[in-house]
Amino acid sequence: MDEIDDAILRELQRDGRMSMAELGSMLGIAPSTVFKRIEKLKNAGILERFTIVINQKCFEHTLVAFLNVRVHPDGKSDVEEFMQGLPSILELYEVLEPGDFFVKVRVQNISELKRNVLVPLSGLPAVRDIQTIISVRKVKEQT
Repeated sequence: MDEIDDAILRELQRDGRMSMAELGSMLGIAPSTVFKRIEKLKNAGILERFTIVINQKCFEHTLVAFLNVRVHPDGKSDVEEFMQGLPSILELYEVLEPGDFFVKVRVQNISELKRNVLVPLSGLPAVRDIQTIISVRKVKEQT
């Protein structure tokens, strides 16, 4: 990776829909060069995917919660696999302390959080404890 690759990544993070021509013009390189470099970044595993960011303000009744999940070591992989299959879970991290997993969840309300995430998750034999943190507002999100 060089400065041009860094600049391409920075601009794509800012606006992933930017055309090759726009990007090339900004960086002073040909659109075909931009395309080749993006392909190289994808093949190297640096760029995993292109996605969209939804403006959650358009969904007034959306609740974001974070879960700190402690599990028994013997059942860790089962719990991880189960959480990967829950559509309400947006992000899942294995952490060192104070729990084993840190989870970002988006649901419509607390009832849905309880019904679709907390009750099924707490029903797994390996789950020792779930601490729930309810977000009141997003201050910053870097995409």
